[in-house]
Amino acid sequence: GGGGGGGAHGLRREIASFLESNPQAKISDTPVASWIKWDSGQPVASYCRRMARGGWGGGIELAGCSLLKRVHVHVWERDRRSSGVRRISCFECPGVPRAGRTLHVLYCGG
Repeated sequence: GGGGGGGAHGLRREIASFLESNPQAKISDTPVASWIKWDSGQPVASYCRRMARGGWGGGIELAGCSLLKRVHVHVWERDRRSSGVRRISCFECPGVPRAGRTLHVLYCGG
């Protein structure tokens, strides 16, 4: 899947819709619905409606993006000791070659 337009807000809506439509999709061998329940205490539909409107996304949304767009998502943060960056999370899309497309995200705190 390529870009559908709409920028960050459009992508947020796409990911929320994907998660709501695929509650049994697996993130680390666990269904999305379980991750959402553990993280928010909410049913999938309520959580996804809220996420489609706004707020901070996290690991569930990054994993959903990986599955939806069939890309790997690597999250980085600045490493003050080395003045570089270090990878803090890695969401790999099953079935996509390791050398496949990778989206790199720089986390700057929240």
